[in-house]
Amino acid sequence: MSKTIELCKVRQGEFFTIDGVEFVKLDEKMGGAFVVTTDTLPDTGPFEHEDAERNDHNNFVGSCLMADILEWANNHPSIKDAMLERPIDLTSMDGMTDYGMPCVKARTLTIDEFRKYRCYIPLTSKPWWTATPWCTDNSPYSDANRAYGIDTDGSVVNYYVYHELFAPRPAFYLKSSILVSINDGAPDKGIRDFSDTDLIDELYRRRRESYDPD
Repeated sequence: MSKTIELCKVRQGEFFTIDGVEFVKLDEKMGGAFVVTTDTLPDTGPFEHEDAERNDHNNFVGSCLMADILEWANNHPSIKDAMLERPIDLTSMDGMTDYGMPCVKARTLTIDEFRKYRCYIPLTSKPWWTATPWCTDNSPYSDANRAYGIDTDGSVVNYYVYHELFAPRPAFYLKSSILVSINDGAPDKGIRDFSDTDLIDELYRRRRESYDPD
């Protein structure tokens, strides 16, 4: 069974659905709900095309990865209308800040965000790109052709941005006041109806909620 509630009432780490897309809520901050899709988009693709007319091929802003996520959002008007423009930290893995902290709506997770919310983020059916570059043209070992991704087992990898091995995974801020659907206990389901990953995620969630360091 499902019920409709405001997104602000969805718990951290809880799944919800809007416009037929399932998300997990990662946090409530910066005047909105920070969310990520529970799986990647269906098709893999490059972070950027090799013939792109710019030097910073691993800069998420202006990339074909960002364009793919925006195109997906355009096909889900209820989601697009609820998206909020917020800053994203595009610091490279070696600490270069060339790409700054631009304000965007359509985006994906950075490596730092993945690490912070890893305990809430489900594994995916395909590897997916993050927004974090390996380094920049101003790095000691200058190479703006690599970016970081997450494999299906949750491991972190970096790869050439031109390879079509990773899929987009939308993550953004939504208005907390919107109505979403959540699973209200699903009494018609038994334990065999859930995957091993779902069960492990639920155990970790319960452990976090009951943990008392004192």
